[in-house]
Amino acid sequence: MKTKPWQVVALSTLCFIQAVHLISVVASKVAVKSNPAAVKAQAELGLASGGGASDVEAVYEHLGTSQFVWSLLAVVTFMFGFLLYRGEFLPAIRLTGSIFFAVGIVGQIAVAIPRATAIDTVLDETTAQLLTLGLTALLFAGFISLFFGKSAHWVKEHPDGK
Repeated sequence: MKTKPWQVVALSTLCFIQAVHLISVVASKVAVKSNPAAVKAQAELGLASGGGASDVEAVYEHLGTSQFVWSLLAVVTFMFGFLLYRGEFLPAIRLTGSIFFAVGIVGQIAVAIPRATAIDTVLDETTAQLLTLGLTALLFAGFISLFFGKSAHWVKEHPDGK
């Protein structure tokens, strides 16, 4: 088999799409953080992790932490896509990717459950969270598919992409 199976190519493309989506999430956080009026407005609307009244400093802290976490996730997801595209370290990538995206699904569900019971505000990000969860679940299924069928055979024959 000289060509890559379609699962590897599709999974690499999905990783790039997820990375771009995560970068857009980071960009939105940067845009809000760079505008003091927007930060003050979010504080007035009640952006707080503990459910209590939030202040401007809590909003800045939330945005900073969110930027860091989403940036890290975007970089790791991009690297998975790049390594899949190049065909490098395929046995390790399929195992690490499966674990990474399984933990991502569990983490996103754990964050979504308390927010589902919270009072809706203008700051509700349910649609974006569902999109991220759906893409993460699709990526998890894609990495699991690399353990079965023709793609598993190809990974076994080409562990370093050659």
